[in-house]
Amino acid sequence: MEVLTGLEKRAGKRPGRPENDTNSSRRTAAHIPYELLEFVRRDTYSLLVKGYAGAGKTTLSLTILRTLKIKNNFFYISTRLSPKQLFVYYPWLGRYVDIVPNQDETPPLASSSHRIGYNLSSFEDARLDEPESLFERITNQLMDVKAPIIIIDSWDAIASFMDKEARLNNERVLQTWRERAGAKLIFISENPTDTTLDFLVDGIVELNQKLHDGMRIREIALTKLRGIQIRKPSYIYTLNKGIFQSYNPYDPSDFMFSDSYNNNNINSNINQTERLRRGSPIHTPSPMQDHHVPSGFEQLDEALGGGFPKKGIVLLETQSNIHAKITLTILAGIISNILRNDNPVLIEASGGIDAKVIMSYLRPYLPTEQKKDLVKILCTGTNDELPSDPTMSQYQNVGNSEKQIQYFRDMMVKTRRNYPNKLLVNVLGTAMCRRIHQFNEANGTDLLPFISATADLTLLAVRQHHSTELNLSEMADVQLHLTSISGTLVLHSVKPETHPYAVVTDRSAGYPALRLESLV
Repeated sequence: MEVLTGLEKRAGKRPGRPENDTNSSRRTAAHIPYELLEFVRRDTYSLLVKGYAGAGKTTLSLTILRTLKIKNNFFYISTRLSPKQLFVYYPWLGRYVDIVPNQDETPPLASSSHRIGYNLSSFEDARLDEPESLFERITNQLMDVKAPIIIIDSWDAIASFMDKEARLNNERVLQTWRERAGAKLIFISENPTDTTLDFLVDGIVELNQKLHDGMRIREIALTKLRGIQIRKPSYIYTLNKGIFQSYNPYDPSDFMFSDSYNNNNINSNINQTERLRRGSPIHTPSPMQDHHVPSGFEQLDEALGGGFPKKGIVLLETQSNIHAKITLTILAGIISNILRNDNPVLIEASGGIDAKVIMSYLRPYLPTEQKKDLVKILCTGTNDELPSDPTMSQYQNVGNSEKQIQYFRDMMVKTRRNYPNKLLVNVLGTAMCRRIHQFNEANGTDLLPFISATADLTLLAVRQHHSTELNLSEMADVQLHLTSISGTLVLHSVKPETHPYAVVTDRSAGYPALRLESLV
């Protein structure tokens, strides 16, 4: 309880943070890990980027240029792709380095067949070059250009033509000239087991891919960053849209509200476009709308074929070490998207989350205060749990599971009758799932047909071990996993299978707005 209080006190300090807040600094670091960013900001260094084919080494090196805002005074040596191919595979690169076509040429973002005659002097096509001539051009760059950044992609292709003694000598020469010129030198290697350069370079990062519960997860390991304290040795990352993007460990306080932070002070007049820009889930019309209920997370809806299936059951399984209020924040985004279209929602208050807390998480997402009347909260605890404002929801205290099940059924029927032409959505926790399971076993009946016939969508939010215990995955049409990987929150649909998404928070609006970013 003391930990929760501390988190909520931190949340109450929003929207601003102290300027010397280390965690805040890490979050503002663009694209690459905080420690690596500190390293590449140095005046001179040598960095070795290791990884097998497809790990994203080229993407990382180009993203470093972008992160450092280096648009000139660099030399990119490519032994695998022509410079023109780079601009095809990385469309943002042409816009970033301001490649200007010759007169009457097609704009830089046109198809590869029209990319002829561009000023690509910073990019060297070294696919057919001899090592000696290429090595000479590198040393000339180090001698003639003031403090350049040179990227050799890849060093393996050049070194493979040298014998061991010549390679070691040339690597020492490059390091010496790099230091004298005050330059930055990035080697790319496709052979992580080769340690020849390890003792010479100032920094080593290795890009890996691994399977985690059926998900392909990319991870960058910070093996060596001379002079930099490595607080976190690894981060997960994505190559989405041809840009390297790593993710910091999530901060639980980013998902918290507190009594000291008055939700009523949040600007409730944020228009729809601004909410979307800030990452708040929002309903997007879809041609599949008649058969699906949009979650509000556009990428997830697209992967699911339009959203959650109508009359379906969606199971959200959460890893046991993730706080219940983080799950509530994700649910709040989904629920608010449903409420925007004046659809009623039945929510079970359970797991230590009472009605007051639920409403405090929902209110910032709602465009009008009147929307709260659409929320019906089922509370089956003691009278002490009842809020001072009983009009915000409907409550009932009942003594045993059978009566609680009956009340739940009655509430569904009543709400359906009051809103005949609207979607009816249930949000249930572990307690109600357990009661339904026990009721079915004791009475030899199945409540699911009744629930599916009455409600348009049922969301089950439970801990993963409880889901296994109650066999909930067997009844689910959509099965989502919320887990923490290397400190990053990851959402993944197991049924149907989709690629995973990093869960990213944005508190610029004064409340935790969420967005999903594809981990590809």
